[in-house]
Amino acid sequence: MKTKQLLSTLLIVFFVSIFSQSFSQNIDEPVLTDFNFTIPSEQIDIRTYEINLTDDIQYDFSNAPKSVTQYDAQKNKVAFAISMLAMGVGFGFTDVETLWCLHAEYYLRLALLKNAALYGAFGLAYNGISADNFTNSVTDVFLKILMVSILAKQFQQVFLQYGLITKYGFGNNKFDDGYKTDITTLSAGLILGLHILLTAQWSLMVQTNLLTYQEQTNTFEGNETKSDSTFGLINKNNLLALSLVYTFGNRNR
Repeated sequence: MKTKQLLSTLLIVFFVSIFSQSFSQNIDEPVLTDFNFTIPSEQIDIRTYEINLTDDIQYDFSNAPKSVTQYDAQKNKVAFAISMLAMGVGFGFTDVETLWCLHAEYYLRLALLKNAALYGAFGLAYNGISADNFTNSVTDVFLKILMVSILAKQFQQVFLQYGLITKYGFGNNKFDDGYKTDITTLSAGLILGLHILLTAQWSLMVQTNLLTYQEQTNTFEGNETKSDSTFGLINKNNLLALSLVYTFGNRNR
């Protein structure tokens, strides 16, 4: 009897020892399994996801592009404003005259091309000429058609602009001896300039006429005389105009 009890006790101890070792191994040693993760072929919109690293730091991807392709397009797009207001001054010199002007003009984007945009502009300018024996003052109403394009894809803060301008002007000539004539002018010219972005809302514009044709009518005591002239030199009768430009809204493609 005692032998059976001893044998039973030994068997119980043996099975308990085996069970405890197996249970301890299952707890201490993790079971490794194969883990495969497949990204679907469709584009993932990461703007709907948020990453929380800690309780205090949160990353919001609401403004992120939907894909790498969209990011590249945003990075390389050129900022052509839809509408702008430009105000500034101009100056020029001849052998005997000093020319100056004050001007303001409104630009509206008419068409958007690849790396370029077409603009129309309407403006006013007050022009003055000072010489040894007379002064001239003329108010111009003008229209411009300008093509604006980037100079280099790697440097998109400077635009090249070129186009046509037509002007109608009215004013007078005053001479030192008291003689005065009323004048009207019609002119057309070729424009060349640069547009330099300073901030998101402000930029600087530099323009001049490469070539200008002008017809002028002088009226004195009911008598009229007409003359025409062509100006083809920068910073002579063709003014060099500087403008500070304000952009309405955001620049976009």
